[in-house]
Amino acid sequence: MATTTIEALKKKHNHPSNVRKALNVLAFFAPMTAALPEAITDAGGALKELPAEYMPLGVFTTDGGAITPEVSVEDVEALGYAEPVRSDLTKAAKTVKLTIFEIFRKHILELVHGIDLSQTKANKDTGEIVFDEPSLPILKEHRLLVISADGPVDDEYLMAWGFPRVKLSSLPETALKATDAIQGALEFKVLSDEVLGTPCRHYLGGSGVLKHVDALGFEKAA
Repeated sequence: MATTTIEALKKKHNHPSNVRKALNVLAFFAPMTAALPEAITDAGGALKELPAEYMPLGVFTTDGGAITPEVSVEDVEALGYAEPVRSDLTKAAKTVKLTIFEIFRKHILELVHGIDLSQTKANKDTGEIVFDEPSLPILKEHRLLVISADGPVDDEYLMAWGFPRVKLSSLPETALKATDAIQGALEFKVLSDEVLGTPCRHYLGGSGVLKHVDALGFEKAA
């Protein structure tokens, strides 16, 4: 058997360029009537403009967001064995958690209160906006698209997750403090979409992926 060194194996197999951060994060939600994008980039890896139905969740807190799997496993124990003889994954649900600052925008108020504010107007003299929330919000299902970016424009990695069916699973707390900006923590439960047959569509794109797709282990289509 031929011999080698740790440094030689690192040089051959490791790709430090694959180490990514989410330096910018944007998120958008849309009604279920909107299509989930087939792709987020155009020629050259440029980010495509999103359809008009996709509404921004706005500015995030510095902790960004998190896509969290909720996994359950069932083990089969057997007499005389110190570890399970079989292990089955029985649940692989996901939640998406995003903490935002712009909680008083109309479409976000509609989202978290489960109401329609299309006919609510600001007072023409005072500019004041008044609305009543229901005692039990009826929360709708939505599309959700989370996009993160890393790197300079000419070597940019765009990493995105498209969730074809999500629903808020909690209502944000409103903390009133002189020391902190008012913010809202949104937690979405991810559900499988029967038409698309998936709970999540992954996107890897940008000028950086176009240049270094081989480092990710993929081949370009003919």
